[in-house]
Amino acid sequence: MFVSEYTLWLTSARERYAAIKKVLEQSKNDPPTEPYRSKYEAKNMLIDLMCELEKWRNVNEAQVRLLFILLSYEKAVILIETDETGPGSEILTTILEEARAIAETPECIHLIIKILNQLGIIWSERGEIEKSLSYLQEAETLYNNYKSKNNCCPFELEELFMIENVNNKDWTSFEKTFTYTLYYLAQVYEHLNDSNKSAMYCRETLKRQRESGEYETNDWAMNCATLSQYFIQEKQFPEARHLLSCAAYILLKYEIKVEQKLDENRDAWTEVHQSKASLSCCWLKYCVNLLAEPPYNDEKDKESEKFSRLIEDEDVIKMEKRIPCYITSYNDAKSIFIFATNHVSVAKSYFTLNEYANNYAQIVQDNSKLYKYLAAHDPDHSRQCKMHKRRLDILEELLRRLNPQFYLAVCRQLQFELGEICHEMIDLKTKIANESDEGLNVHRAKKINSLALKGIQHFQDFIDSMKDKDGNLPTTYSSDIVRPALIAHFYIGRYYSKLIESDTNKKLYDLSKTEEYYNYIVKYAEANPQHADSVEHELPVVKEMLELMSEKMNQITCSTLF
Repeated sequence: MFVSEYTLWLTSARERYAAIKKVLEQSKNDPPTEPYRSKYEAKNMLIDLMCELEKWRNVNEAQVRLLFILLSYEKAVILIETDETGPGSEILTTILEEARAIAETPECIHLIIKILNQLGIIWSERGEIEKSLSYLQEAETLYNNYKSKNNCCPFELEELFMIENVNNKDWTSFEKTFTYTLYYLAQVYEHLNDSNKSAMYCRETLKRQRESGEYETNDWAMNCATLSQYFIQEKQFPEARHLLSCAAYILLKYEIKVEQKLDENRDAWTEVHQSKASLSCCWLKYCVNLLAEPPYNDEKDKESEKFSRLIEDEDVIKMEKRIPCYITSYNDAKSIFIFATNHVSVAKSYFTLNEYANNYAQIVQDNSKLYKYLAAHDPDHSRQCKMHKRRLDILEELLRRLNPQFYLAVCRQLQFELGEICHEMIDLKTKIANESDEGLNVHRAKKINSLALKGIQHFQDFIDSMKDKDGNLPTTYSSDIVRPALIAHFYIGRYYSKLIESDTNKKLYDLSKTEEYYNYIVKYAEANPQHADSVEHELPVVKEMLELMSEKMNQITCSTLF
């Protein structure tokens, strides 16, 4: 065969390759009855092209080798997308060995990273996460080596048909492929429970997408907001605030764009509404976790908090300045609380109780935590008590509106938290009484008793929710519920001991109830020694209180006799 004939064939082959890609693009329009029609057609076209390719091996072996790898890769991808993952995977594994020999050349580097990405996806979907990781790490290493040693722009896949006439200086497609590598690495590390590396790769993916402009606006904003939750858990609040501000900035631009064409696309407006509510939920988590932190006074350490910014824009900086990332005073805590309260309203405007009960419940529970943690920063006991009362009101309202048949787990959470709130309020009211000139008067005693009885009822409802149809509690609790179940008994026992009674018989009855609930804890731990460590701090206290109980009851009885 003559070289000129080969050149003519290459021109024809390139056109046919372009036609194959066009057919694959049209596959999204295939009818549901024949979902793979276009892909099967493209596969047959590829097979014909591959059959012709072999006869030119003696003319230009290096190029034919590259084209064989390319066409095999395309065939493998089609097989994978048409539910023939096994054969597709085998082809990719075979051509990978050939590609490795010329991996760090401009002609092959882009193609081999695509092959490695595909293998990474396949093995991840098969649950072989370590194997998936090895392929993706190889892709990352090849990319870094190539970038450090080469200034020559990698070939586009279609340019492999015209190697001698290529003068490509656009790295965009190659960089986009590697961005996918980083994205897949983020997913793999998440599966391996390496949150730190997963977040690092996710952040780098977002950064590269933003710089290249290759991203869906709404998805980018939501991914950015989701990533912020990792930094919140790690208490890296400056970076979490930056990510949330970036998400808000991008989402605002998208909202303006959608609003201008509102009549054309109502679905996009619904998407914006949902995304704004989801972002508000993320801001809410930021505020709750920041308020839970103690006051921050180390200015030197604060200055050292440095991180790479995703978006360098004055509007993002302005958004960040709306809310602190450290609490140095009660005023800081209050400003965070007010900021968060606005986001509670935005979140609840979309995630309504009727349509998104679980989301709505989580928002209300986070709202309760805002009051809880703000109270911790307030030195005034009376204001603290009012904040806990607000918690009590909003959670009781939510509990009344939820059907425990469908939302049992949420109802249990609410019952337990409500029981705890009553206990905190009793402690605060006792402190207020001790600090006042009047001391514990009748009115205050009634308030304390009312809270104690309410706390008992909430914890008892929690306990009753675990009873079987015959009204019996489990002889052995599951590991996820054992501590809450025993602590609920512990709280009820304490509540009965806190009731203020002038009547001796009532006082003796209350102490007997304390004894009953404490005894339950001791007997359960004896019958289930494997669970004793779930109340390792409370159990010695309970045992000590039980030892003193008889003596205390005897003292009360004797005092009425004389």
